[in-house]
Amino acid sequence: MKGRNATWLSLPLRLPWWGSVLVATIVYCGLKYGIPELHTVTPALQPLAKAAPSFAPILAIPWLLLAAKQLYDTDVQPPPQEGQDPPKE
Repeated sequence: MKGRNATWLSLPLRLPWWGSVLVATIVYCGLKYGIPELHTVTPALQPLAKAAPSFAPILAIPWLLLAAKQLYDTDVQPPPQEGQDPPKE
């Protein structure tokens, strides 16, 4: 069965385009505003919390690129086959 053999890496490819935009927004806001507000007890995690805002765009951009790809894939109409009328807009 194909559904059971799907890995967790294929999950983002199955999301609709707006789902990828939503994930990008959550990742960006979480890293930019959420992580720095956490009060870390462990001293080793404090530098990571301070560095998280600089990684926010780096981790959100791939999700936005995936959303653009998914939107393009759903928006492109296949060319008409021979003997068929072109689709009306």
